[in-house]
Amino acid sequence: MRGRMIRLLSTTARRLCRVALRAVVTGVVFALCLAAASAYLGLPVPGPQELLEKFESVSRLADILS
Repeated sequence: MRGRMIRLLSTTARRLCRVALRAVVTGVVFALCLAAASAYLGLPVPGPQELLEKFESVSRLADILS
């Protein structure tokens, strides 16, 4: 019985990690495609340093989004 519970928790954790990884990869690909399309159209694309300076930290970004 204990082995089944551990296996169930392991499977659940593995699936959650897989979903999170897919979300991150999808987000990165989307951001790259959006930046490439913006650059192709001649729109200004901010660099990573500019984005970090603009949002200062993750907590500040969370405040902005909430």
